[in-house]
Amino acid sequence: MRPDRNRVACFALALTISVAGCNAAAAAEIAIPPRSTPKESNFSMQAGPPNCGRWTDDCVNCTRGAKNEPPVCSNIGFACQPKAIRCLSAP
Repeated sequence: MRPDRNRVACFALALTISVAGCNAAAAAEIAIPPRSTPKESNFSMQAGPPNCGRWTDDCVNCTRGAKNEPPVCSNIGFACQPKAIRCLSAP
């Protein structure tokens, strides 16, 4: 005798709901640590390190302009993985 399709569908739905309920309860108990800032640098890529004329993170290259002008930075590539910011030349 073949199982009725409606019974199989109801059983599969009930099984899915019960499994999803168990996973949701377990996921709610996981503690998420607070987001921390990088400790190696206290400046943004666009602001740049102090006393530096050109800097890079191997994805974005920035150059400091004349006084009171913002630095000029290149765009990041979509697959680039930034590294630590390093100074390339003095101002």
